[in-house]
Amino acid sequence: MSDHTDTLLQDPELSSQLASERTRLRREAGLVQIQHFKRPRERAFTASERDQVTILFGGLTWRHEAFIQAVFQGSGYKCENIAVPDVAAFQLGKEYGNNGQCNPTYFTVGNLVQHLQKLESQGMSREEIVDSYVFFTAGSCGPCRFGMYEAEYRFALQNAGFDGFRVLLFQQDDGIKAASGEPGLKFTVDFGVGMLNALNLGDVISDLIYQIRPYEVNKGETDRVFQEVVNDLATTLRTRPPFEILETVPKWAKEPLAKRKKYKNLFNTLGKIRENLYGKPYTDALARARDRFNAIEVDRLARSRS
Repeated sequence: MSDHTDTLLQDPELSSQLASERTRLRREAGLVQIQHFKRPRERAFTASERDQVTILFGGLTWRHEAFIQAVFQGSGYKCENIAVPDVAAFQLGKEYGNNGQCNPTYFTVGNLVQHLQKLESQGMSREEIVDSYVFFTAGSCGPCRFGMYEAEYRFALQNAGFDGFRVLLFQQDDGIKAASGEPGLKFTVDFGVGMLNALNLGDVISDLIYQIRPYEVNKGETDRVFQEVVNDLATTLRTRPPFEILETVPKWAKEPLAKRKKYKNLFNTLGKIRENLYGKPYTDALARARDRFNAIEVDRLARSRS
């Protein structure tokens, strides 16, 4: 190579142009590897942490949250529901979150940040908060915003100074996963059907309370009765014993069934589903709720006479 060529290659501008042209030619030839986005790997919530870590959730009615909390506690988890979001939470969501999000996202993530800030103001360090709490939310696959909420939560938490705070995502396709080992929040039949009951109960009671309260004769009786009903149903969801097939079959069937794991698991799963939906503790609690509702004195013609 001549001295003149060496001199030209030492020219920064010419070297930059050569590098750019080389990259263009390699890209056209398909030789440049595209750097695809990969979701950041976060520290898993594992089974060994269940007794030390509290699961946070929120964003629903007080009735839904009472039932969901009962299901969590009945499955052996520590959990807390976050307070109802306010305007201050919304402003925090806008401050720390991305632009262009929907209002529910701003309220939810801002409410989470606000809750963590309150824990910090009570004397907990940010490191203790990140180690001692996780947030539980729903998610989905695909390119819609619902499929990206998890990243938005983490982005806002990072901006607020809680980098590394874990977000547990429950997805329809794969449940709750941990990166390694047994997951801290394990999706079992009892937990899954219990959550289904919690959501259904919350919906039904919300519907009933709006049908009864406008016609109540004794003002405030509906709210009082429904609070009692919610407490009773939540206690049932929290304390009823889980169904286990080997504890219910006759003695002569226990050993043969225990040796056939496939059949044992199948019958155990079916029994758990039936017990959660139609078991006596659950149906008795529903019957007590019905009797309390029927005891509320109402006047359906009161509005028409006023």
